Amino acid sequence: MKKKTLALTVVLVLMLGILAGCTSKEEDKPSKTDTNVAATDTPVPTVKPDPVTEAVTEAPTETVTETPTEEVTEAPTEVVTETPAEPEVFAGGSGTAEDPWQIATAEQLDRIHDDLKAHYVLVADIDLSSIENWTPIGAFQSLSDAPEDAEVPHPDYAFTGTFDGAGHTISNLTIIGETPMGVGLFGCATGTESGAAYIGNFTLENVNASGFYLVGGAIGLQFMNCPVSNVKLIGDNKFSGMQGIGGIVGTGFDLISDCSATADITVIGDDGACAGIIAGGTTMSSIKNCEVIGGSITAEGNATWGFGSLCGAPWGAAEITDCKVSGTVITVTGENNRLVGGLVGFGGTYDPTSPAQITGCIVSDVTITVSETTDSVGGLIGAGKEMMEGSDVMSSFIISNCSVSGNVIGGVGNVDAVVGDPTCAVSVECEGGMIITNELDEVA
Repeated sequence: MKKKTLALTVVLVLMLGILAGCTSKEEDKPSKTDTNVAATDTPVPTVKPDPVTEAVTEAPTETVTETPTEEVTEAPTEVVTETPAEPEVFAGGSGTAEDPWQIATAEQLDRIHDDLKAHYVLVADIDLSSIENWTPIGAFQSLSDAPEDAEVPHPDYAFTGTFDGAGHTISNLTIIGETPMGVGLFGCATGTESGAAYIGNFTLENVNASGFYLVGGAIGLQFMNCPVSNVKLIGDNKFSGMQGIGGIVGTGFDLISDCSATADITVIGDDGACAGIIAGGTTMSSIKNCEVIGGSITAEGNATWGFGSLCGAPWGAAEITDCKVSGTVITVTGENNRLVGGLVGFGGTYDPTSPAQITGCIVSDVTITVSETTDSVGGLIGAGKEMMEGSDVMSSFIISNCSVSGNVIGGVGNVDAVVGDPTCAVSVECEGGMIITNELDEVA
């Protein structure tokens, strides 16, 4: 009995020692001194607490070292590899007037659509042959439903920034107009109360554009506070539309200056109107120092009007100065057409105290062929024009320091070597004049 009692006592002591080690390992970790004491008093249980202590100390080590490694090394790696793959929006700049966005590719030129209010500059020549049908930059939408706003563009849809071509060339532009108004590299542009818009200083080469109203190479509708200057149109250029068709500008409401162009223009259908190789028409805005080299204007419909090598219908233009035209062919073959000229179809301002000035302009070797029912045809200008239907207020103009040469074939009444219908001419100073052949069958 004593042996059994002694054995039970030893077992009980051992169990108490183990339990004491497990409950105290989180509260008071044994120091080296405690371990030595336990080894002296109770040799057997001191071996078991050591593995427990090692497991406790190793587990936190794994958590601390592994978790930060995953977060620090993996996340930055993803950012570094993705960033270079993002394409550059522009070649440089920030879109301000002082630091315009820099355009070096066709894709970057197309991105102007995303911000119509910014400022842009070309830094390279652009070939648009990869774009089957260019979408004009800026669209026409009336400012409101009020009748007086019918032809006023809404600034939220038009281009209101600036575009400086910096002497570069944009080539192979093709536009098949799907909108009723405003076809060109820029469809519609206007200045705003906060500042002027601007388009210029570049060359267009090989343009093919068609539409309905306001079709131009550089811009379809150039509205107020948006001058256009130093745009050259070279190569093989073809335009077609119903009204307001020009090689540089379809219809303009601001100054057009220092431009040159060659193009073949076709006016579609009856009542077609206002075509010229620089501008189809303008409203209360002038044309200065522009040149037309060759090209043609063809209208086959009936009741067509307003055709000139430089500009078909410069309505109310105060000045047409220092412009040149050479080698252009104008053909108007329908019935009952009117207002055709070697320089402009008609002209004049509507302030009798301040007539329009047509000054320093040269028309050379231009051929105009019209049907026998076409009225008001002149070597320089067809005639003046009434302000509006039913109005008896006529435009007026002064011609000075100009010269004309070429041929006028056909026409009925009001056909002249310089001014077709001189009613609105205050004075005419012009050297030479076109040779007039009234009957079409007289032409060899």
